[in-house]
Amino acid sequence: MPAVVAGAVAALRGLVVLCLLVLAAGCEPSDGPYVEVSGGGFQFNYRLSEATYTMVATSRRTIPEGTVFVAEFEDPAGGEPLRVQAVSTAGQKRIAIQSPPVRGVQEDVPYKVVLTLSAPDGSLIETHEKSYTSKIGSDVLPEQPPTIGPGYTKNPAAR
Repeated sequence: MPAVVAGAVAALRGLVVLCLLVLAAGCEPSDGPYVEVSGGGFQFNYRLSEATYTMVATSRRTIPEGTVFVAEFEDPAGGEPLRVQAVSTAGQKRIAIQSPPVRGVQEDVPYKVVLTLSAPDGSLIETHEKSYTSKIGSDVLPEQPPTIGPGYTKNPAAR
């Protein structure tokens, strides 16, 4: 076989191998968890005098449309967990679920969040658990928010 033809065959083989590797890299796993908890934590908004916390989940494989995400946030003030629900949309890769405003956050205390994924028919898909710890307590927030409204208007009730 002439050297030019042998070189072309070798280049073609390399191209085929490269294409197969690219195709294999694009395949998603067919088993394992649908999501992984990829972030989250506490947020303190001094202007609104409120603290919340968020759990962020990123897809590891295609999430079925209509999957129900339920996050149960431990209430730092005590009592029942704070429950927030979201529903996935087609092609969604990331979901962030935020708690309602919380009080009683203590610094360096872990607070648990449980994320449950369920099919639209209510059957359980998977559950994830994560704890978040704040470096500050909610006692840094003022009793009354210094501002009100969407324009951060000064709150007349604040001191």
